[in-house]
Amino acid sequence: MQMRRVAIIEGYRTPFQRMFTDFKDMTAVDLAKICLAELVNRTDIDPNEIDEIAMGLSIPKPSTSNLARIAALGIGLPKTIHAYHMQMACATSILTTAHVAMSIATGNADVGIAGGADSMSDVPITVTEAFRRVILEAQTKKTPEEQMITIGQVRLADMIPPPLALAEAYTGLTMGEHTELMVKEWGITREEQDDYATRTHELAGKAVADGRIPAEIIPVVAPPDYHAAIADNQIRPQPNREKMGTLPPVFDKEYGTITAANSSPLTDGASAVLLMAEETAKALGYKPKAYIKSFGFSGLDLDIGMLFGPTFSTPKALKQAGLKLSDIDLVEMHEAFAGQVLCNLRAWTSKDWLKKNVGLSEPIGKVNMDRFNMMGGSLSIGHPFGATGTRMITTCANQLPRVDGTFGLVTACAANGTGAAMILERAN
Repeated sequence: MQMRRVAIIEGYRTPFQRMFTDFKDMTAVDLAKICLAELVNRTDIDPNEIDEIAMGLSIPKPSTSNLARIAALGIGLPKTIHAYHMQMACATSILTTAHVAMSIATGNADVGIAGGADSMSDVPITVTEAFRRVILEAQTKKTPEEQMITIGQVRLADMIPPPLALAEAYTGLTMGEHTELMVKEWGITREEQDDYATRTHELAGKAVADGRIPAEIIPVVAPPDYHAAIADNQIRPQPNREKMGTLPPVFDKEYGTITAANSSPLTDGASAVLLMAEETAKALGYKPKAYIKSFGFSGLDLDIGMLFGPTFSTPKALKQAGLKLSDIDLVEMHEAFAGQVLCNLRAWTSKDWLKKNVGLSEPIGKVNMDRFNMMGGSLSIGHPFGATGTRMITTCANQLPRVDGTFGLVTACAANGTGAAMILERAN
């Protein structure tokens, strides 16, 4: 079977807002609906041409088990569209993009939309195990009196909801704690992490000022006062580097180096991209921005560093594309933590480590930092888990012609010791 070329036509996102701020009264479904509707309206695509929609979010409630389907129906798209949910934590919308691209490449679809959303302001609330068991037992009782007697066995302390569990099921550690282990092993200092965080805010600030970031954002009229949210609210164009250095560590309070300033914030937002087969785009009169050249996904041994996903997935995407890092003109890497970024970049040049752990005979290569996350990243812009992938894909596609580049790399680490990478080729 001959694979068809998959074109990226356009991408948009909502503003990325710190949790419990502008979008505190909105759900991931609300944000996904707005993003989908604006993408469809701004590209003027006939809804009847859309064959497939894939979206995901990392922390769903039972009512959002299929984000794409619920959002598509909610804005009146044809009920016959194949719309489905996927989840890969921070790399979710790289996965949804790859999946829709595969459908298009193999001829199972001509037009598709991929994206994701998350609302940390609207996460599910859990109960303690003791409370859960009593509630389930009470449901087996026949009379209200028996049910109340059973529920009455619950201690008051067991009724207090536990905090949202962001720890890895396999290790019991959070991503921040895993990053602390990585930066200690690789000798990444607090100063290096804070310097990188300063850099990403400054670059994002410049990209706001010159219009590159605003061009990718759609306004959202947010309840309860229905004001227009038109910009990301976490970017600090002139970060206070001195103050940043005084912040206490979050995960290892005695010896740690990871702080709120060099970590990505908990964020609400959505993003999506419109994809087409090359010949379909031509027939419908669309001019592609880029083509999906290749992609790669990986798992890794959490014991060597849980957030090394880019180091394991990037070689796969490069090999699939027949390219080397030296061929890449632009790199977009997800910034979960400044330390995670710096560890991956250092690992990319470590021949012995890569040979032992990744099975590579040569280093991946040294990144040109002048072409790395040129418009800032998750540390400054924000990180709605399900939306970050298509945010980076959109930025990469838009930025390639500005630097007169041909190939761009988008890559991310993700929970559970996984990673994703995708290579885009600029459309001439």
